[in-house]
Amino acid sequence: MPEIWLRYGTTDVVLDIRFENLANQISSSFQALAEEEVKAAIGGVPVTDNMLVLALSASKATAKAAAMLAEAARAKGFANVTVDVPGRMAGALRTNLTAAAGGELVSINRIDYQSPLQERISKFQSAVVVSSVAYDPLFGFAGAPTALVRNLLADQMAEAFKARQGNWPAPGIEGGPLKVAISSIEGIPATSIELVANSEGIAGVHTGSIAEAFDKAVSQLKSESEVETDPVKCAIISASSEAGSHSTLASALNSLWNSVHIVREDGSAILLAENREGIGGGALQMFIEGRLKPEQLQASPYIDGLEHLLYIEELRQKYELGLVSTLPHYYARTKLGFATYAGMKDILDKLPDRHGKSYKALVLSDADITLLKART
Repeated sequence: MPEIWLRYGTTDVVLDIRFENLANQISSSFQALAEEEVKAAIGGVPVTDNMLVLALSASKATAKAAAMLAEAARAKGFANVTVDVPGRMAGALRTNLTAAAGGELVSINRIDYQSPLQERISKFQSAVVVSSVAYDPLFGFAGAPTALVRNLLADQMAEAFKARQGNWPAPGIEGGPLKVAISSIEGIPATSIELVANSEGIAGVHTGSIAEAFDKAVSQLKSESEVETDPVKCAIISASSEAGSHSTLASALNSLWNSVHIVREDGSAILLAENREGIGGGALQMFIEGRLKPEQLQASPYIDGLEHLLYIEELRQKYELGLVSTLPHYYARTKLGFATYAGMKDILDKLPDRHGKSYKALVLSDADITLLKART
C-alpha cells in the first residue's frame, strides 16, 4: 500500500490506501525561488518611515514578506513599521511572523476598521498590502482584492455576493464577484505584494498596484497549478499545508468547494480539516444555533460565510459530502448534513460499502492552490 501523508491541523496523518483503490495523488508542485531572489523582489518595494503593512493572509509566505519589509525598513533607519491584520488571521500570522523574523518580535494590530480603509492609510507615509493568491469558489481567485472586500468592505462584499451566477462553486472563473472586487479596490493608495506560494516556499513575487500585482500572480497560479485528471467516484481532500486554513470549518470548506467538481454524480467528496477553533462564526454558526433557518437562506442579505450554506444545500443533492474534523458530529452531521468520519481508517472502511471494493479515490492536498480540470 502506498503511504500518503496529509495535513490535519498542525500534524500529518497517514492514509494507508490500497494501490488498486488509488486513482491519483495530486499536490501543488511550485518551484520555490531562492531566498536571494525573494529578498531582491521584495527589496524593490519602496519603504518609508511611518509605513503601514497590511497583511491579508496568515500564510508563512505572507509572514516572510512582511518580515522582510520590516527588516528593509529598519536597515534604512526607519523604525516605525505598523503591521495590521484582520482579527481572524491574527493568531496564525503572529506565529508565522515570529518564525520568519528569526524570533525577533514584530508587533501586529488586530484590525476591525470602524473608519474607511483610505482614512486608516492616510495616517501613514506609505502603505504596502501583502497577500497570497489561491482559488476561491465565490470569487474564482483569492488574493488582496478579495481579502479587502471580505474583511474590510462590507457593502462591496454584499454586492459581490449578489453578482454570483447561481449557488454552484466557481473556482478559477473570473466572473461577476471578482469584477466587483477589482472595481472596489481601485484608487486605494497602496503598493501590493502578491505571492504565489506553497509549503515548500515562495514561487512568485508580484508587485505593483493592488490590481496589477493580483493579475500577475493569478496568471502564474493558473499556469502552474491547473492539473488535468479523470473524474472519480471518491475524492479525499486535504484543506492545505497551512495550519491556518484548517483552523475553522468556515476557512476549510473552500478547499472542498474548489475540488468537488471532479467527483462524479452520487460520489463522495470528503474533506480532512481539524477545525480546532470551531465553526468560525458567521452564517454557519447562526445556522447551527437555529438563528438562521433553511427557508431564509435564499433571500437572506449577505452574512459572512452564507455561500457555504448555499453550496451545501445545492451540492448534497448530487454528492455525499464527507468531513473528518474535531467538530461534534451533531453539528456536522445533524445540523449541516455532512457524512462524518472518525478518521482515515474509518473512511477506508466505509468507502467500499458505498462504492464497491473496486472504487477509485483521488487524493488531493493543497486544495486551496490546486485547480483540477476534468480530462476530456
